[in-house]
Amino acid sequence: METSHADPPPVAPKPRDDVEHAIERALIDLLNEGIDPAGPTGHVELPSVKTLCAKAFVARSTFYAHYHHVGEVLETLERRLVEDLEQLNKPLTIRDTDDENGCGASHITLMPTLAYIRSNENAFRALLVSAPDVQFIERWKDAIKRQCRQRMTDGSGAPRLEGPRRPTVNRELILEIVASSMVSATAFWLHDPSKVHEQGVDGIVNTVFGALDALIVP
Repeated sequence: METSHADPPPVAPKPRDDVEHAIERALIDLLNEGIDPAGPTGHVELPSVKTLCAKAFVARSTFYAHYHHVGEVLETLERRLVEDLEQLNKPLTIRDTDDENGCGASHITLMPTLAYIRSNENAFRALLVSAPDVQFIERWKDAIKRQCRQRMTDGSGAPRLEGPRRPTVNRELILEIVASSMVSATAFWLHDPSKVHEQGVDGIVNTVFGALDALIVP
């Protein structure tokens, strides 16, 4: 049933307090120390509440005043990282005016994203390198795919109409390749930063998204 009430404003995420920050940091440290490596299924085996509280120097009662279980700590961390990345990567959703070939020129910079990953390096290292977390990886890939789809439709939900190109048969495969490549490239960078020249990243990304624009028709 329709109502005359206006939609409520979005609720801002609750800021982390010192205890939550300490617990989250302790979980990240434990994963990076290899105490709780990823299991054979690729899902992270989490430490016990007792182990986490000892690492964070908080009482169990304090932990339970903030979280129901350790998985909630991981879930909160994952969501925050992906939401921040999605905000930083909004330029991926915008395609510049199409050129004469019906392909949008790409002028994307991922420097703010790289700076964010660097400032949260321990968290990304824990979830991508030390204890690869399939749930986090899939969540991030889904965010990238959402933004690529926005790019394909100009955010309106309606297909782009320009160009003589035929509909893309393997659209989802292409999106999977793009999303997987971005996540894998981040893990590669974290494994050995000396192998990555950061100033050249934007050129690679713009080439990839230029190819995406040329390949995909909704």
